[in-house]
Amino acid sequence: MNYRKSVAAVGVVGAAIALGACGQSDSSSTSATEETKALTIATTSNNKTAMEAVIEAYKKKTGLDINLTVADTAQYQTTLRTQLSSGTAPDVFTVWAGSGNPGAINVLQKAGYLADLSDRSWVGDVEPGTAETLKVKDKTYGLPSKLDAVGTIYNVKTLEGLGLKAPTTYTEMLQYCKDVKAKGKVAFALGIQTDWVAQLIPYALVASTVYAKAPDFNDQLASDKATFAGSGWTEAFDKYLEMNEAGCFNDQPLGTDVTASYNLVNTGTAVGVVQVLASFPQITSTAPAGTEFGFFPLPGDDDASKNPIPRGIGVSFAVNDGAKNKKNGLEFVDWLASAEGTKAWFDAAPGIPAVKGATVTANPVNQAAIDIIEAGNTAPFPDQSWPNAKVQAAHLKGVQQMFSGQATGEQVLKSMDEAFGA
Repeated sequence: MNYRKSVAAVGVVGAAIALGACGQSDSSSTSATEETKALTIATTSNNKTAMEAVIEAYKKKTGLDINLTVADTAQYQTTLRTQLSSGTAPDVFTVWAGSGNPGAINVLQKAGYLADLSDRSWVGDVEPGTAETLKVKDKTYGLPSKLDAVGTIYNVKTLEGLGLKAPTTYTEMLQYCKDVKAKGKVAFALGIQTDWVAQLIPYALVASTVYAKAPDFNDQLASDKATFAGSGWTEAFDKYLEMNEAGCFNDQPLGTDVTASYNLVNTGTAVGVVQVLASFPQITSTAPAGTEFGFFPLPGDDDASKNPIPRGIGVSFAVNDGAKNKKNGLEFVDWLASAEGTKAWFDAAPGIPAVKGATVTANPVNQAAIDIIEAGNTAPFPDQSWPNAKVQAAHLKGVQQMFSGQATGEQVLKSMDEAFGA
């Protein structure tokens, strides 16, 4: 993968939904060859800018009548599941890797909703370590358009105006929070009224407290040699609450949604927000012109060399196996994987391509993450290896209960263990 540096200023999911076991009708076998002039696409709101640019380019190329629907993650997943079960789902839609949420590849493929993409020409060009997470029994069911990472996206002007530097250790971070608060600002905007946001800081912290010490922790969970409770997850939850007590976050994070958290950063009220890189285009879309942003890992350890960033697949797309416009859907995904499609996407919303051979211009936020990824200082997105969506549902609900005083960290982790076993 080639990157050009530029000085211009990327898992995450909603609540669990009960799964219906149903396959597709026989009509899906013929839809791949039907000639239509229509295409329907659905994605999450943080992909809106890029997808609109992609659709405009593809319309000019093909003349197709393309309809795009966009929704916030939780609403998107609820609607998608309903549409898939009723046979009204879009032709192409965003999916997630693994099994850890209701819109994940393994979950949807088991219900028979996804087209097999194993014979598409781009499959062999997917970055190693990424391709496997979109496979079920060695068959590929998704195109990973963008790699993702979790870290602190911050307003450069706000940080520089405070005369402070980004912390590199956990102890430094607690002092950083106090220093930022003393100057009348918020260190990390937190909007956990939006449930999927609740997982981001734990993911960033367990990169240090769990995976830096036990890279095979996911395998240990799967083989019953480890549990969430009593592991480095306990330390991460304790630190999450300690950060709250140290004044790292805005007042009433449970009453703040994700959009409001972005506004805190863009207005200079908060220095930064712990987010996935995939949300960066949405953050910048409402920022004042000329706003510069940076990126740094959220440190969970006092050894700066043991603070990796979570890295995984950010944006992926699947084709509805029962789609009326399946042929158009397959051709669209093929084009999206091409150099032309990649350029259209990343010109509109810079990020980290998941297909080898792509050349993109990296802004400072993505370049900082790229440098960390290329140095190998990464940990996995935990949920992409979880066996079902119930674990994440317990996690999201549990973090909100922790912040409202309704549950302890250990209680939340025990509920995650129970969900993992289920």
